[in-house]
Amino acid sequence: MKTKSEVLEKFKHLLEVKYTGSTPANYLHHVKLFLDFCKKPPLRVNNEDILNYNISIRNTSNSNRGVALSAITAYFVLYLKKKIKLSAAIRPPRQIMVAKFYNAEILSEKIKNISNLKHKAILTIALSGWLRVSEVVNLKIEDINKDLMIIHIKNSKRSKDRNVTLSENTLNVLRIYFAAYFTNYKKDDYLFTGQFGGKYSANSCNKIGKQYLDTKMRFHNLRSSGATFALESGMSLLGVSVMLGHAKIETTKAYIPARLKNTKQVC
Repeated sequence: MKTKSEVLEKFKHLLEVKYTGSTPANYLHHVKLFLDFCKKPPLRVNNEDILNYNISIRNTSNSNRGVALSAITAYFVLYLKKKIKLSAAIRPPRQIMVAKFYNAEILSEKIKNISNLKHKAILTIALSGWLRVSEVVNLKIEDINKDLMIIHIKNSKRSKDRNVTLSENTLNVLRIYFAAYFTNYKKDDYLFTGQFGGKYSANSCNKIGKQYLDTKMRFHNLRSSGATFALESGMSLLGVSVMLGHAKIETTKAYIPARLKNTKQVC
């Protein structure tokens, strides 16, 4: 009988084959919680266990519950090769989220005054490029193209690549940071590394956003704030959607403040 650790290790490899970005780590986390809840051998979990777990997390957020059920579904399909009954994996209704915005100009001024060069560079590139936290931590040195003035985002959400604009100010911040932190390096090294090597963590990115900008801020708010500023400045909704990497224009509409709706600026 395989141990829980052995099962999770194999499942991790299967997730990394099928998914990219932060999805493997997120799914592995939720499946571990599910198996801990079941308190039985990991190969013997069934639909009744899913239903009981689903009931136990019913008071968590809809998004958390949705990801948990997607993770458990992946475990049953990829690893156990079992089918899941719809009655066991009842999903919560989809919530239409409205992005939270901050004044991008005020954020930019606060970031300019940060003395820690790495923290300053991380927040600068996130705000100016409207990047997800997973995109920031996965950036490599070779992804910064100073000749074409673009940032190449690889294997982002839904395994999509895209290019975003590299501003002159962001490039200058990166140059100062790079000169201070890098001597010997390879082009495929991570742009932002942790204290003990490896890529910088998403959790650390969230912490520095709260430290320097707002204690209630989520790192993702930098993305929505930058996009909102562009809309307010007259950039088209389609242009913003492309730079954000949204698959559907409807997703981008969540970035439109009420005062901008039904105006020519977002047409």
